[in-house]
Amino acid sequence: MKYNYLSIGLCAVFLVYAANSWSANKNLENLITTEQKSYAIENKNLNESSGLACSNKDKHVLWSHNDSGHMPIIYAMDNKGKDLATFHLEENAWEEKLIANDWEDMDAFDYQGKNYLLIADTGDNFRLRFDYQIYIIKEPDLKNKQKSIISPAWSFSFKYEDGHSYDVESVAVDVINEKIILLSKRTDHALMFALPLKPKNADVIQIARKIGDFKNIKKASALDISADGQLMSINTYARIHRFYRRVSTEKKLNNSWIYKDSLKYKNLFQPEAMCLSKSDKKYYVTSERKPKLVKVKVPL
Repeated sequence: MKYNYLSIGLCAVFLVYAANSWSANKNLENLITTEQKSYAIENKNLNESSGLACSNKDKHVLWSHNDSGHMPIIYAMDNKGKDLATFHLEENAWEEKLIANDWEDMDAFDYQGKNYLLIADTGDNFRLRFDYQIYIIKEPDLKNKQKSIISPAWSFSFKYEDGHSYDVESVAVDVINEKIILLSKRTDHALMFALPLKPKNADVIQIARKIGDFKNIKKASALDISADGQLMSINTYARIHRFYRRVSTEKKLNNSWIYKDSLKYKNLFQPEAMCLSKSDKKYYVTSERKPKLVKVKVPL
């Protein structure tokens, strides 16, 4: 088995990240065929799933949302597609409904002892937007379905440091470094940016800084980083590419990544959303084109 090494340099200005530090220059060649099982998504309103998060509160619960053109709503379903609940997202101040410009990804993460969901309004097919939005909400309590209106715990707008616009459909939280990681889609290859997880001043437009690129990954449509920070999964229309973060001799995470393998899809059209279950044994994937949930089992 051959590995591709990805290195992240230290940067005093931007904590542990440095520009031009992540790159994959060799073929992603360790291809694994997976076992898959499909389920119908029961809630017919969830018909263009473009974001997916595996709950950290309940391993049987998944969260999703629709693509652009829909209301700012998140849906809870179980891991076989059964509908559990629907929640509407509104701002705190005036109870006004948020505008879901182009929601493209979700993530579930634990922070300071609480369960949260990230919603990324980062889509930009024509690269015309001036800024983008991140919403962080406390993961809703499914036992209290009467509270169907939720507000962000915090939120902020951001733009990219080079002043350009990017279509980003892959967003995940790196809890270990307290960063939000973003991966571009409509570029020659995937560019990677980072934002602070919880800005000191969320009223100020934040700056997404480029931390590197993946030269052999194109059309990234979803991203997941495990809670321990050691596994990064990048979803494309044909594969899930997986990388492990190296551990130093002091048994601490450093900032080098090793390519491990690529999981192959079978008969799955345009998979747009993906998340990894807590057990690290199963991925869940949805498509914007066909309202179904696919479970991808990782071979031992």
